[in-house]
Amino acid sequence: MSVTVEQLLKLPSLSRAKVVGGRGGLSKVVSSISVLESTDPGALVDEVFPQGEFFGSEIVITGFLNSVDNVPLQLANIRRLAQGGEVGLILFYVGVYLPRIDPQLIALADELDFVLIVMPEGEATLRYGEVINDVMACIYRDRAQSSSIVLDILANISALPKHLQTVNTALKILSDRISASVLLCDASFHILNLVAWPRGIEASVAGGFRRMQSYPPPGGSQTCPFVPDARIYRMSLGVDGGQQMELLLIKAGLPFDPATLGQVMDATRICINIWGRRHGEIAIHELIRAILQDEPLKMRRLAEIFHVDVASLHEMWIAQSGCEDGKEEFQALLPGVRECFVGFSGSLIMDVYGGRLLIFLGTPQTQQEAERLSASVLDTVSARLPDAVLCRCSGLQNTADVRTAYLAFRENLTDAVDVYPTRRLYTSGDICFSKSCRQVIQEGEAALDACLEVIVPVQKDSENLDLAETLSVYLLDGGMSVTLTAELLHFHKNTVKYRLRRISDLLGYRVDKMPELLALYKACAVRRLMLSQGHQ
Repeated sequence: MSVTVEQLLKLPSLSRAKVVGGRGGLSKVVSSISVLESTDPGALVDEVFPQGEFFGSEIVITGFLNSVDNVPLQLANIRRLAQGGEVGLILFYVGVYLPRIDPQLIALADELDFVLIVMPEGEATLRYGEVINDVMACIYRDRAQSSSIVLDILANISALPKHLQTVNTALKILSDRISASVLLCDASFHILNLVAWPRGIEASVAGGFRRMQSYPPPGGSQTCPFVPDARIYRMSLGVDGGQQMELLLIKAGLPFDPATLGQVMDATRICINIWGRRHGEIAIHELIRAILQDEPLKMRRLAEIFHVDVASLHEMWIAQSGCEDGKEEFQALLPGVRECFVGFSGSLIMDVYGGRLLIFLGTPQTQQEAERLSASVLDTVSARLPDAVLCRCSGLQNTADVRTAYLAFRENLTDAVDVYPTRRLYTSGDICFSKSCRQVIQEGEAALDACLEVIVPVQKDSENLDLAETLSVYLLDGGMSVTLTAELLHFHKNTVKYRLRRISDLLGYRVDKMPELLALYKACAVRRLMLSQGHQ
């Protein structure tokens, strides 16, 4: 969790305060609190919050004591605070020193979703310290209860204006969250981004780091030679696109534990993948990673950033090829695959993950539409990757369902191809069924005999016809169509009809009779899976 402005208003010191403007920002996350009472208020505009610079998701206390009669300067300060990433202002001493709240301040706060909070008016005994203590205690309690640095950073940065959603901003939020200096370097240890903790020592940290002759091993740490009582930690990052980076943390006092370092590494990788690319390019890859790894909280945060309605995504289509360059080939195919969905009205995201093309979409309105779209995708992919297959997983309700379906596909596709060798398009049902066939074989001879017992009469037929193969093709490949089965076996239809009658005679029932068909179908699949492994 992360503390929001709305939650702060429930604290004892703020229980009598009123929100007079910027209610649209009540859900913004607060990372800290500070006081604004400059002897030269104009310095805020020109020096403290330079244009385009992020300072932090703080809430600010002020009485505008140095500008009580200067409304234009009050407005300028509010605008620059909002531009710097601050979330709101708590006004003290209205009716004591500040005569009144000018309506222009309220209008600007509403325009910027910058929460304007007024303490009880006319009370000169109010103290800043009470609010500061209450707010910081609330934030520290929340951090102690929340184990997810990743979610905290995503919550903070997703609430910021677009121009502040950058890697540097994310690293500043991270630095505040872990109370450590953060350096992001290339593979040669050239500094790309530096955020010092505490602020103001950037030059000494940069100079000290450049003078270092050796660095900790990847995943290790050593005493920092230029910050007293501190250690420097190194983590090597492999981000999307193959670029290698080095993340270094300088922490004084208590050392980091491995779990925290893992979260810092994950948070940094996500931020680089999302905000480290060219302007306007969306890194949907991290959203798909969160879905597949069954991380619903992270998924929701990322979905907010990308404005994706993940609740409407109930299908996952997976394309896979045996090509060694499958990842690059699928990446090149993405624009063409997107063209297949022109006119599709449902939600849609796609990317290449784990060497496979993944498409998440809302359920097509009709089965006919689903068949048309899947055929179009498969044709587009096959033009470049002739051996590619496509699997449609439907009815997915949550990230756990998605992860289960993805792992089942990854682990059982080979068996599904052996059971259904003529197919290019599979369903999650095909995958799960193939998995159950594999389990029969793994359970041992008794289970295997029990499964195959139903087709023993067909296999022992004295006419020496390969009736078992005919039955397998009819059920598994031909969709119980005599015409299609004849085409697949290169027989005349009458030959197929004769063989099916002969099989029915041997079994004692028609081959399409339910529920006997269920056992017959599985026996043929298990038999075929065994034959593919060289069993006779």
